[in-house]
Amino acid sequence: MNKYRKVLDNRGVTLVFVLAVLLIMSTLSVAIFALFSSNMNEEQMQTDAIRAHYVAQTGVDVAFGALLQNNRSLLTSYFDKATTVVITPLSDTVTLDNGSASIVVSSYVEGTERFVLITSTGSISNSSVTQVSKMSFNVKYPQIQKWE
Repeated sequence: MNKYRKVLDNRGVTLVFVLAVLLIMSTLSVAIFALFSSNMNEEQMQTDAIRAHYVAQTGVDVAFGALLQNNRSLLTSYFDKATTVVITPLSDTVTLDNGSASIVVSSYVEGTERFVLITSTGSISNSSVTQVSKMSFNVKYPQIQKWE
């Protein structure tokens, strides 16, 4: 009878219940912290990608502006050649406040027309994220641009 009474004695059950609740709460806390940390990293990567995109577009705009300045002198003297002539690409790097843009200005021939392709790779300071922007246009009609 005494052994049977010890089995039915509920002393100590509260401790087991409290430990189970603490274990569940700890697991949930760690999961929430991991989720929060992951979301913060993802948000930072998205922000860096947007910044790199705008740096790359700025590089395209800078190169396009340089080609068109002084009454299109660089555009006509360097790129307005016969379609049989091979033109060496121009390249430069523009450093901005929050990153840099590596710019390559090349040309290609489609049919009987020569086109200029500006490729800019934007990168952000203190980040490994890069974005590429490309714009092309006909040498004779630079006002009509095609973005890729």
